[in-house]
Amino acid sequence: MEKLKKTIVKHLNIDSTKRILFMSDIHGDIKLFKEALAKVNFSDDDYLFIIGDMIEKGDYLDNLAMLKFILEFNKRPNVYMMAGNCDEIFRFILPPLDKQRFLYYALNRQKSIINDIANEINYPLNREMDIEDFINTIMKKYPEYYDFIDELPDVIFINDQIVLVHGGILDIDNIPEQAIDVLKFDRFLEISGSQKKLMIVGHYPTRNYRPDIASVNPIFDYRKNIISIDGGNNVVKGGQINVVILKSLNSMSFSFEAFDHYPKHIITHDVYYEKPKNSINITYGKNEVEIISKDLDFYLIRPIGSLDELWVNQDFIYERDGKYYCYDGSNTFINLRKGDTISVIKKARPYSLIKHEGIVGLIETKHIDEN
Repeated sequence: MEKLKKTIVKHLNIDSTKRILFMSDIHGDIKLFKEALAKVNFSDDDYLFIIGDMIEKGDYLDNLAMLKFILEFNKRPNVYMMAGNCDEIFRFILPPLDKQRFLYYALNRQKSIINDIANEINYPLNREMDIEDFINTIMKKYPEYYDFIDELPDVIFINDQIVLVHGGILDIDNIPEQAIDVLKFDRFLEISGSQKKLMIVGHYPTRNYRPDIASVNPIFDYRKNIISIDGGNNVVKGGQINVVILKSLNSMSFSFEAFDHYPKHIITHDVYYEKPKNSINITYGKNEVEIISKDLDFYLIRPIGSLDELWVNQDFIYERDGKYYCYDGSNTFINLRKGDTISVIKKARPYSLIKHEGIVGLIETKHIDEN
């Protein structure tokens, strides 16, 4: 049996006149994390809350670098770190309560802190390895990592006005006893009813909530009293780190800024496309499609059960047992004005996948080449 972590709830009373920054789902992207803090001018006059998933899925060695950084960063009196389900790798993967699961993470999910630590201590990972010895080595060498993750709060109440939690809580008067139940809650915004207090959550990329528009911006659902802020950084195509900014608790005035690691391009002329009759946003999952035709790097596809068609990069299509599936796609061709800055997610022919103001879609690559 796994040793399940009991939910840690923290109640804070902070200065209601100061600015508060909320971030989540950094996923080991230490460079972008630091860049975001610098560009929003984070200082000792602000409060900062990181709502979980600080590590895992980052580039090689970045997960460990991020963990080392936040261990020190968390010592600042105005910084509050919270647990996410990915941070709990120290509990659910280390120690190896399930050896096959450990080996799956170590050998298949290589963008993991397991690999980063193995590299630092020069410990080879393979199916014949002595897993128990590897874990004991880590526990002796890095006890502060375990202690830090163990002590992270799972739920924070701010001045009894705002509730922070990585996954979600259906009823704040009945918070689940086991932390995993509030840390991993897929489609929470969709499932939840109206909350008694404003709840800010991460965990589930906002792009996955909309079947039409591929937007990675925060969702401010004031009808349900929920703000969902996971921009899908290092998880979805076009992902970003969203920094939600509260002017003060007295004002309850929210805004946000977004940051990604994609190359930037400035458009030199207006670009206009007719809007599709039905907008489509394909996200991860077993999305079976029919291939209609091919043009250079793109397939024209039709989702099974739909009459709508869209162009999808060939890298996002895979075949299994004679059927074709798509794990990412949007039929939105993005209109732009001269001087607009875009993020170039994937440059190809004849189209490129881009993002503008948080919306992921396509433009003809000639509009990039003409600069």
